[in-house]
Amino acid sequence: MEISRIKLDPEIMSYVDPERGYVFLKSLEKRSADLSHNIAAGAVVLPPLIVRNEDTRLLDGYCRYAALKGMKVSKTYTYVDSP
Repeated sequence: MEISRIKLDPEIMSYVDPERGYVFLKSLEKRSADLSHNIAAGAVVLPPLIVRNEDTRLLDGYCRYAALKGMKVSKTYTYVDSP
């Protein structure tokens, strides 16, 4: 699937847990930078992203998505749920 077709959940992207000091977007940036490094080094095998069929919303794989998008990858393997 073309990465440009995949939509992100705004609630997930803006998730913050003030009690733990956890900010999803900040964590995602760090994790995806680490993953990008490992992908470039050939040190990781990526499972497909999981996308909802009805609206191409990403259900699982935010870190993989962010890493691939940051690396300017245009297509990725994707499981699409069926209705």
